[in-house]
Amino acid sequence: MATRYIDPTTDFGFKRLFGPEQSRGVLKGFLKALLELPAPIADLRFIPTEQLPPNADDRIGVYDGSCTDVEGRRFIVEMQCNHQANFKERALYYLTFPIVQQVEKGSILINLLPIYSISTLPFHLDSDPTYLHRVQLCDVATGSVFYDKLTLVIIELPKFTTALSADLSPADQWVYLLQQLPMLETIPPEPADEPFALAFELATEATLSPAQRRIYQVNLKRGGDDASILATTRQEECEEAQLDMARRMLAAGLPIVTIATLTNLSEAALHRLANDQRA
Repeated sequence: MATRYIDPTTDFGFKRLFGPEQSRGVLKGFLKALLELPAPIADLRFIPTEQLPPNADDRIGVYDGSCTDVEGRRFIVEMQCNHQANFKERALYYLTFPIVQQVEKGSILINLLPIYSISTLPFHLDSDPTYLHRVQLCDVATGSVFYDKLTLVIIELPKFTTALSADLSPADQWVYLLQQLPMLETIPPEPADEPFALAFELATEATLSPAQRRIYQVNLKRGGDDASILATTRQEECEEAQLDMARRMLAAGLPIVTIATLTNLSEAALHRLANDQRA
């Protein structure tokens, strides 16, 4: 089905909104809102690719945008397109690169500049209903911030269920935009000012060149294929868990009728499973 706006949860869509050149104003507004910075970012300088992790495999889903401002603060934005069971570990690992890059070899004087990372996830990270996390190093006993130069923001798009209204914070307006953009037919009145107006303009599919549209369509297909593979894997895992439970119930001597009720497996399948266990 044709849509007016591109999907920002694809690699192409996310980079279209927050990439190096035409969307600089969009990125500055996004960073200010999500990081709750006290003042606008004066300017951004994008990090050349040769300063990123050298192995291409180390950059999958990471550093969709990496930049610094005039104060030297480092900002990293990413769209994690595929589900990652160990996302927290990966996120912390990738944050070590901008830390190490600030330390001169052989220097014993370390004065790190702030590092901010914003990760957008189109999947559930865990069972916590919170959709927007701001993470810093804190003292466990007091809850006070121990180190304020490292900030990780995580957005879990599926958990956001708030309707668009004038009462939404700028951060929530961005979350709404990332989640709902491909479903919109018109620009809503609430986030219609800058930089949202530019974001809608960049996201309009009709403005893409033929080459850009082909890349975007490949991204959409890949995303659909990945989702199908993930769904199949989860279904297979669920079925295997049901079979394992049924095997244990059969071994414990429970009636097949009872096992069928508890596992949603048919009695015929359970009889075959029992025969296999006796063989």
